[in-house]
Amino acid sequence: MDKLTKDFINLREKISSPTFQANEGLSNEVGYYIFSYDPAQEMRVREEITNLVTTATPATINASIQVFDLFKIMMHIVDEFGYREQFADFEKQYGMSSVIEQMERLLRMNRDDNRIVEYIQKHLRPGRTIIFVTGVGAVFPLVRAHKVLNTMNQVIDNVPVVMFYPGMYDSVRLKMFGELQDDNYYRAFSLNS
Repeated sequence: MDKLTKDFINLREKISSPTFQANEGLSNEVGYYIFSYDPAQEMRVREEITNLVTTATPATINASIQVFDLFKIMMHIVDEFGYREQFADFEKQYGMSSVIEQMERLLRMNRDDNRIVEYIQKHLRPGRTIIFVTGVGAVFPLVRAHKVLNTMNQVIDNVPVVMFYPGMYDSVRLKMFGELQDDNYYRAFSLNS
């Protein structure tokens, strides 16, 4: 059995735990978790998440899993404001760093009321829920994982959040794709063995 298979078996066991679902035993920390994986395994991770979500029903784990794909959320917001074509033109004219800056403004990534977290909060189902955050690699570098987690941590503190991260997390540093320093993030627990 390979590492990824073991990690998903452990994840299934972890999310089935009533203490995990209730954010208990975390020394007053909010239940935020990073499931890091080799980016080369992206397609397999997507399949495993789909399998986990479809087979882990409220009857089997006593909670529902709600998946929020950061790429889909970002594109929904871009389309909502009618900026898709403008961003494409902007990149051609000014380069990616300018697109990143403009995207941060549109999404309000440096504010407590950033639009990605607002979207998640607005669409969060009531009841016992576990949030899975996916699409982290697809939005990099336009959206940084630590900024999403920092804001979510302030407004969503009653349900566990699992971020699937294509790279490495050592309980301090996030390294996107195992190579690019994302930023330090100290509040999440690693879900990998």
